[in-house]
Amino acid sequence: MKNKIILNILVGYFLILSLVLLAQVSTKKTNAIEPLPSEITAEDKLKNSVVLAINSPVVIINEKQFLIDEKDSILVPTIEDGKVYIPVKLLETAFGANINFSKQTKETIVRLDNKAIIFANNGTSIQIIDNTSEETINVDEEAKIINDRFYIPLRSFADIFDKEIFYNNDLIIISNMANLFDPIEEINTLEELEKQVKQLPIVGNQDNLKYLLKNNMEFLPLTTDLLNIENLDSMLEEDKPVIIKKTNNYNIYATKGFIEVYFVNKDNKEIFSFKVEKINNNIKDIQITDDRFIISYLDKNTKTVIYDISDRQNIKTMEIIENNGELYKNVIDDNNLYMVSKIDVSKNKLKLPYFAEYVYEDNNLKSIKEEKFDLNQIFYFPDINDSQYTLISYVNLYEIDETLYSGVYLGMGKNIVINKDLIYIVTCNEDNNNIYQFKATLDGIEYIQRKFIKGKFESLEMDKEKQFIKVNLKDKSIYYDNSLTIR
Repeated sequence: MKNKIILNILVGYFLILSLVLLAQVSTKKTNAIEPLPSEITAEDKLKNSVVLAINSPVVIINEKQFLIDEKDSILVPTIEDGKVYIPVKLLETAFGANINFSKQTKETIVRLDNKAIIFANNGTSIQIIDNTSEETINVDEEAKIINDRFYIPLRSFADIFDKEIFYNNDLIIISNMANLFDPIEEINTLEELEKQVKQLPIVGNQDNLKYLLKNNMEFLPLTTDLLNIENLDSMLEEDKPVIIKKTNNYNIYATKGFIEVYFVNKDNKEIFSFKVEKINNNIKDIQITDDRFIISYLDKNTKTVIYDISDRQNIKTMEIIENNGELYKNVIDDNNLYMVSKIDVSKNKLKLPYFAEYVYEDNNLKSIKEEKFDLNQIFYFPDINDSQYTLISYVNLYEIDETLYSGVYLGMGKNIVINKDLIYIVTCNEDNNNIYQFKATLDGIEYIQRKFIKGKFESLEMDKEKQFIKVNLKDKSIYYDNSLTIR
């Protein structure tokens, strides 16, 4: 009897010891797998998360940028009746849902995670069929058709699929974690995320290039105010000056070796002003101010030469900027020179955009700065209009030692207007138009916002007083101020 009691005590002791050891091993495994809350990084939080923003066509899925619909940049989350509505297409792009639309019943059926959700347009309920429990639930929410596309309430989607929603200003994050970010402690992370999701999408891979080449559209350069350029070679064989540009105050001629500039006085008489050596006869653009002279040539790449003409007896070369590609447009506004060039992707598949900056001092080369762009530095217009890289650069004409700022985009639009440090570009897809606004900053060309316009686009321009952006449609004109608000 005594031996049996001792045996039971030993068995109990070993059982307790085994449970303690098992608990310790389990604790070590848990600690090894799951990071402490303070160790969870922003990258960890964004895994399996979807980031979007009100009025933005961009969505970030597992830290990669996409369009909600790659064929329709107008498709964006919106607010209706105080509720956030998302395009049903987002469920396909972000979560792999299967979507079917019935024209007869005007219902949209979304199949995801063993559930079928039936949305009736402007109905009073959303029907949910759970395949696991085979029960039907009615939720008092309504779906809507907005701009001919089907939208559903974000809150209903989150409730049905047990998703957590994090809001911060226009930023929305859909995830499986509650209280995903601290809006005070992690404000920098949230601001960076909002910038990414509101920014034009980063290319980052070859997919966008393939899409660009598949939808190859003809690139038509803007016409310039240059004269006699097409026949310049044959005309110069006669060894006579050929006028190539007239401005209010100057007549500009080409000779075999020089570009000659004549001032036109009140009596309409020409007075010789200065001349500079000509690189070649393939002249693309000429700009002149009281103390700066800018001329662009095409010589394999586009070369833009900036001269200081403040002393007409001592003309100085200040800078030569070489952009690979063909000049599209030069604009001088305030003290900045904006240069837009185009590089054909189909002809230069392996040649990424670059520029070289040759800085002079007293007509002597002082330094050469060269910058090449990688794909992850290139943005694209969702509604691409041509198969070109678009390189936009600007330089301060009076602070040449400052950095030359550039930005590269895939595709571009129908026209460009520049007003001081703001750049406006219009893209068109049938009657769907977007105005993209950019700003020249000390960090480069920064994307600001996009405005959608419905109608047959004809032209984009500044009004005569340079106060408003004027969009000319076939049946009307619309004026916008610098915040892209209708005036």
